[in-house]
Amino acid sequence: MADSNTTAYHPFIEREAAGEHTILEDCEIDARTHESDKASELHTHDETHIIFMRTGEMYWEVGDEGFHATPGDTIVTPPDTEHKFEVVGDEPSKTLCLIAPARPTEDQGPSGTHEITKPDDI
Repeated sequence: MADSNTTAYHPFIEREAAGEHTILEDCEIDARTHESDKASELHTHDETHIIFMRTGEMYWEVGDEGFHATPGDTIVTPPDTEHKFEVVGDEPSKTLCLIAPARPTEDQGPSGTHEITKPDDI
């Protein structure tokens, strides 16, 4: 029978953390909290981004498709594909983003450079 002692267990993403970033050999994992007043500008990446919705609601546009995402949904943005998002509602949205392949060392770190505060008229 396997040892069920989990005292040495330490999650790499803390439940209440606003954001964490882990770099592995071939990919990056970015856990992010997007506040309710956030959106992103239309942008692209050189890498594939696979976003897992953990909490909240977001509207995503990826290429020619738009959809409302809720916890449990997965959003895939292939390389060089225009995309953007907007947090929907008054609650923050937590996401987990797998970035592959890992970006060049000088570009690694938490995502969010495309995130903006939504204008009042959105």
